[in-house]
Amino acid sequence: MEEVFRACRNCKRSVASGHLALHEAHCQLFLVLCQECKGPVLQTEMEEHCQGGHKQVGCAMCQQSLPRHLLEIHETKECPERPVKCQFCELAVRLNKLEIHEHHCGRQTELCADCGQHIMLRVLAQHRDVCWAEQTLLWRGKKIPAPESNICCHYCKHMIPGNKYFHHLPHLPRSCCGHPGSIMDEEGQLLQPQDQSCWATLPDVCLRRVFWWLGDRDRSRAALVCRKWNQIMYSADLWRYRTITFSGRPSRVHASEFESALWYVKKFGRYLEHLEIKFLNPYNAVLTKKFQVTMRGLLSCLGKSNNRLRSLSIQHLELDRLVWRNSIRSSFMKSLSFFLKKMGKHLDYLNLKGARLTVEQGCHVLNSLSYLRSESVVSELNIEDYFSHHLAVYSSPQFNKTMATFRSLASLTLNYNCISDELLENLCENNASTLWTMNIKCHVHDPHGQVIWGMSWAKLARHATNLKVNFFFERVMKYERLARILLQEIPVRSISLRSCYFSDPDWSMRPTLTELLPTFRHTLQKLTFEFNNNHESLDEELHLLILSCRKLFYFKIWAFLDVKFVERILKSQEEGQCALRTLKVRAPPGGAVPRGSGKGGGAPGRQACSHHASA
Repeated sequence: MEEVFRACRNCKRSVASGHLALHEAHCQLFLVLCQECKGPVLQTEMEEHCQGGHKQVGCAMCQQSLPRHLLEIHETKECPERPVKCQFCELAVRLNKLEIHEHHCGRQTELCADCGQHIMLRVLAQHRDVCWAEQTLLWRGKKIPAPESNICCHYCKHMIPGNKYFHHLPHLPRSCCGHPGSIMDEEGQLLQPQDQSCWATLPDVCLRRVFWWLGDRDRSRAALVCRKWNQIMYSADLWRYRTITFSGRPSRVHASEFESALWYVKKFGRYLEHLEIKFLNPYNAVLTKKFQVTMRGLLSCLGKSNNRLRSLSIQHLELDRLVWRNSIRSSFMKSLSFFLKKMGKHLDYLNLKGARLTVEQGCHVLNSLSYLRSESVVSELNIEDYFSHHLAVYSSPQFNKTMATFRSLASLTLNYNCISDELLENLCENNASTLWTMNIKCHVHDPHGQVIWGMSWAKLARHATNLKVNFFFERVMKYERLARILLQEIPVRSISLRSCYFSDPDWSMRPTLTELLPTFRHTLQKLTFEFNNNHESLDEELHLLILSCRKLFYFKIWAFLDVKFVERILKSQEEGQCALRTLKVRAPPGGAVPRGSGKGGGAPGRQACSHHASA
């Protein structure tokens, strides 16, 4: 006997009659029916449900205002601006523009594999049914009935005997509609040769160069001109480099960018060699979820179809922000790790700057590169700001073990809170023959008090003879801190000191200029300063520093300086006393007031100077 079901008077669900009384007692105690969506909700969560689930939100595509709980249904089934695939080219097109798009797209032709005719896409399905019936008769040795023995040429519109059709095609005049070299006007009328421009006979190498400068939308339109231009659309040269930008704020302009990005990767992803992905300042979890889902499909498609990707850049994700829910972050990292496991043997360049991960998460992703070989072949690695602030990565054995898997690094970019004697030892053992450049960023919020022995740097410099180190300091300005980091054994090529609103009444830049930086006078080539020195004059110290660094060719400063400072530098360069080729000088806003004005806190006799010169 079948069990009878009855509806609960509270939540309206169907419940077996034998359990109805117990269910209703429990249901009335804990659940209440929402008057808006008619769904059962916990009584303790009813207020939150009403405020969050029924709040009026705007559709990102058509800007229509509707309750939050109806947004997903609206975006997938009701929105007139939602992206829909064209049945002919599979391009994502807005629903209200689909009819116009398919009208033009359906006029393209495709070669029928059975009869060799070029058939318009809009009638290709019907043609194949008829064509298959005719071919079946021919295979059985039967003659095609007389009414169907002639074939209509879709180019010249003449009736051609079936047994002569293949001889007819090569002798078509170029003026025939649909010929690979023919061009039609906007109304579909064929242009005669005398009316066509030089674009009709443009060589392929020139066409590819023209397409290379076009955006996606213009490329798609140009591909509809003729078959020759459509074939150029599929040239590998056009799709080797790709930058995909996702906007962090919804708008009608960016409504279909997620779908379009995935479509282009599916269509042309096999040609990609250099891929850059940007996700600009997402402001809520809905967009990060949408980005995560899109990236899952995009990376999955690339992993299946691409075997030539050399460069991957995904910068400034800032995964430690609250808009990245734990589940969304975990799903994204899982997709990225799986992709790197498959593509690690091809990748030569990886840039994950600004990811902001924990040590465990970051090492897990980097370990994916060496999944197949137990070592990574990446030659350029950028993990600047890859870990979250305040993490002492240098003390992590897991990080040092991960970095030991890299055996062919030529360029390494990272934060100073990752530097340790163990890391330098690993680089010396595994990358000494290939390592050319190290870019090290030191931020005031990153731990930078670790002790690094000068002998560790000396050993690395001795084995990696071509190594050059570039330092970038942000708000780390005091001499004591800089002296602990800038050891004389380091082959320093470039130093950048930016104060970023650093303020300390007892701070002085003079010891750094006169005692610390001259230590690197034999290797220093680039200097960048940005600081507020309105309490002291540094013109003479800067001039002497420039003269002592014989290899210094680039000098940029944003500080309070005397106007005559630039004249002295240019005169020294003219006389061959320094090797400067680029000099950039700029004064901070609200520059020092010249002597005699009776105002301001600048050093006496100094003026704000703004000048840019290239010697």
